[in-house]
Amino acid sequence: MKVKEVDRTANIAWSPQSQVPIYLAAGTAAQQLDASFSTNSNLEIYGLNLSESGHDMPCLASLPVDQRFHKVVWGASGMAEGTTPAGLIVGGADRGMISMYDANKLIKGEEDALVFSKDKHTGPVSALDFNPFQSNLLASGGSESELYIWDVNKLGTPMTPGAKSQPLDDVRCVAWNRQVQHILASTFSSRCVVWDLRKNDPIIKVSDSTSRMRCKVVAWHPDVATQLCIASEDDHTPVIQIWDLRLASSPLKTLEGHTKGVLSVAWCQADSDLLLSCGKDNRILVWNPNSGPGEIVAELPTSNQWSFDVSWCPRNPA
Repeated sequence: MKVKEVDRTANIAWSPQSQVPIYLAAGTAAQQLDASFSTNSNLEIYGLNLSESGHDMPCLASLPVDQRFHKVVWGASGMAEGTTPAGLIVGGADRGMISMYDANKLIKGEEDALVFSKDKHTGPVSALDFNPFQSNLLASGGSESELYIWDVNKLGTPMTPGAKSQPLDDVRCVAWNRQVQHILASTFSSRCVVWDLRKNDPIIKVSDSTSRMRCKVVAWHPDVATQLCIASEDDHTPVIQIWDLRLASSPLKTLEGHTKGVLSVAWCQADSDLLLSCGKDNRILVWNPNSGPGEIVAELPTSNQWSFDVSWCPRNPA
C-alpha cells in the first residue's frame, strides 16, 4: 500500500535509525532530465509523518547545489557526540566530487550546511556507503577502479583498501559487511571484489563466467557474514545472484523475475527474508531470498517510469 510520495527525479537516502522524526534526503539525480529540461539541482529534506492523511510529504528544507548527484547516503556520524546531531548527508557527483552536509543545519535552513567538498576521485562518484559499526568511516568509489576510505572526523587524505583492481573499470557500488566491520565489497561491471581492510588487500573476486552478468549493485546478507547478492543490469541476464564466499565458484541461487536489467537491490536489515529489487522493466519486486530457490512474495505498484533506487527505512522498515 502506498502511503506517501514525492514527485522528484532524485537519488534518496533515509535518515539514520536513531533519528526522530524520520526524514528523507533527495538529491537531484545526475544524467536525468524532466520535461522542463531544467538543469537546476537541489538537495532537499522531506518529513515522514504517517499519522497525517494524504500522500504528500512536506519539503522541510531545500538547498541549491552546484552539481547533480549519482548517489546520496545519510550516516549517523556525529550523532552520539552531538557534533552533527542529525548525522551527515554525503553526495557523490560528476568530476570526482564528494560533498558532505550537516543534516541538522540543512533542516534548520542555516547557511553553512556544507561542511566538506572535494574532487578527489576521477569521473563520477556513484558508490558510497557508511560503515555500520564505525559511523565515521565512509567508502567511496569512482572511475578507474578508484576506491577510498574516508574518516569524516579527520578529512585529510583518504586511505585506499589496496592496489587498484584490474582491469581498470568504474566502481558501480560499495557495501560494508553487516557482521564484520573491516570487510568491504565493491562491484565493477564484470566482477565483485571483496576487500579486507586489515590486510589492505582484496581477499576474493566473485564473477560468473557462465553468464553475461553486468554487475550493478551488491548487498550483504544482514545476518550471514559470508553471503551477498549481486544484481545484473544487463537486459539479457536481468538476474540477482546469491553468493556464499565459502563456496565462491558459483552462485548459491539465482533469482529470476525481472524482464530487463536490475538497477537496485536492498536487503532488509530487520528481516533477512525480505529483499527489494527494482529494474528497467518498471517493476519493484519483494523476494524471500532464503526460501528454496528464492521466491517473489510481493510486487509493489509503480508508475510508467523506471525506479532506479530502492531503500528500506532504517527506523520503520515496514
